[in-house]
Amino acid sequence: MPERGGRAGRYTSWRAASLIGVHVLFILHFVHWKLKGRTLAPLEFNEVLYTVHQGIVTAGFILMALVMLATALFGRFFCSWGCHILALQDASRWLLAKVGIEPRPLRSRTLVWVPVAAMFYLFIWPQVLQVWQGLEGEGLHVVEASGSRWSSFTTDDLWRNLPPPGVAILTFFVCGFLMVYLLGSRGFCYHACPYGALFGLADQVAPGRIVLAKDCSQCGLCTKACSSDILVHRELALHGMVTDPRCLKDLDCVAACPENAVQFGFRTPPLFRKGNFLGTSTGRFRNSIGEDILLVAVFLPAFVVWRGAYDLIPFLLAVALAGCTAFILLALVRTLGRDVYTLQGHVLKLDGRIRPAGRIVVGAAIALIALLAHTGWVQYHGWMGGRIMRTLAMDARPDRLASAIAHFERALDLGLIAPIDHRLSLASLRVMQHQDHQAIADLRGIITDDPGHVEARYRLGELLNGMGAADEAMELWQQNLLLGDDRSGTNSRALLIRSALSLAEACKAKGDLSGASKAVREGLHRAPGDVSLLVASGELAHRMGSTTEAIGHFETALSLGGPEEMLRNNLAALRLSIGDNAAAIGHLTRLVELRPNDNRARVALASAYVRVGQRVEAYRQLGAASDIDPGDERIREALAWLEQDGIGPNDHQ
Repeated sequence: MPERGGRAGRYTSWRAASLIGVHVLFILHFVHWKLKGRTLAPLEFNEVLYTVHQGIVTAGFILMALVMLATALFGRFFCSWGCHILALQDASRWLLAKVGIEPRPLRSRTLVWVPVAAMFYLFIWPQVLQVWQGLEGEGLHVVEASGSRWSSFTTDDLWRNLPPPGVAILTFFVCGFLMVYLLGSRGFCYHACPYGALFGLADQVAPGRIVLAKDCSQCGLCTKACSSDILVHRELALHGMVTDPRCLKDLDCVAACPENAVQFGFRTPPLFRKGNFLGTSTGRFRNSIGEDILLVAVFLPAFVVWRGAYDLIPFLLAVALAGCTAFILLALVRTLGRDVYTLQGHVLKLDGRIRPAGRIVVGAAIALIALLAHTGWVQYHGWMGGRIMRTLAMDARPDRLASAIAHFERALDLGLIAPIDHRLSLASLRVMQHQDHQAIADLRGIITDDPGHVEARYRLGELLNGMGAADEAMELWQQNLLLGDDRSGTNSRALLIRSALSLAEACKAKGDLSGASKAVREGLHRAPGDVSLLVASGELAHRMGSTTEAIGHFETALSLGGPEEMLRNNLAALRLSIGDNAAAIGHLTRLVELRPNDNRARVALASAYVRVGQRVEAYRQLGAASDIDPGDERIREALAWLEQDGIGPNDHQ
């Protein structure tokens, strides 16, 4: 960050302290998660996607709502004072300045709309699709914390919606350094960030502005100090305030003004001022129209190729990579087509001759084109294999199955990396083609490369068990419970549960109830509060004679929303077996409400009433049962027995 004395240094220090504080809070959040195992859900804006797609209110959504509200009142402060990506960009700019490089902003007519397009795709397009398809959207709702890991406001997986650490580091490098070097000091903010586009719109209704508090000499120092490439002095002269939505309120312009004429204050928002919308940034373009067309013509296919490449590149990283790719190819065209071209202070071509730095750029650009083409070809085969695979449930002709396998095989043979998801899909297709031994080899290879892969180990166990190798299958499921990684964004939690249940069933088939009980306990350790495991634990405890333990498991499952009818029935039977008639009556009464035509439940409830001496209530339940099935001899006999004691249909308690 630029070093200044006086007020400038004070603002810079305050902002640096704020950004450092954000990272300190994240570290403390991470440490709390590691120490306690469960913590506040990620305060990340990408958590908003759960709300957009599923209606789930998250901590990230609440943060986003608060920031939007603050932006609509005070202007776009959050980006420069609270965003970790902007902190990386500022740090990168500071480091580049130390080696004498001052990145120039791109100022493109086309790429400037990328954040708006990304915002539309992430937040608006899903709603448009729902309306188009006639689907009823999910209303806003909170997922309560329970024994399961996922809830709106707490989690035992802080990384639940974030990329793997390696991809996160690459994202920080590309978004925080490469885009700054190629596209300018706020390259990611102005050419990629969908959240910035939302804040830019909110800023247009904000009364909080950088304003001209008194006459100034138009020295231009405020514009020179602005890291956002805004003509501050011009906006102040034309409008008396900065209207450009790119203004991030760094306050560098305020600090730089020697006359104290530039201040933060409140004015009528730009949206409500005629001819003021979106500020005065339009028209300041450095590219020709042809160059801007080239940028977008490269960006679009590059984004399609980079997104999801090798099952690694997430949406925003793909946007950033596509922007960098577009600029590098523009630099190649300029180097080849101009007599003189300089990039960020490096002379690439002079007097029609390409200089050493230019040869490096040309070589890098050609290598990038080759990598993009190769990745696109690999992506094509992966997409085609996945597309055919998704339709096999409706059309599983052998030729289509073979085609899907061929596409995945080509993608894996050609690719620089063999994505595990592709290998797993290929194994599933081989099973459909009855190539079990090849599928087993594929799954063993996945486990070798990724010992914590839950699905590969579970599927391999299924295959081996079906082939009669029950002992090896049991060992695989046991290893899953010990070694399997519970990864965000996958079905690993469900497959860990299925591993425990499959292992328990295999143990029961061998008569090993103790082993089955151990498997279920280990499953509950990996997936605390899972209803299916609690039910299995209750059933095993009952079979092993531990009635009290069985009751505890069933009641916990019931409190967590387990299958109520089955659990009420089991709990009533167990309570009756230990003489707890009052509790049994409660469960049976609810069971009769759930299954009013179930005579067995009514007879059981009548029997419980007899045990506690409430014979009139017993008679009523038996009478209702007789109305449902008048031909049931046992019910008629029970009614006759009660009538011998003088109880009849007109009795009341």
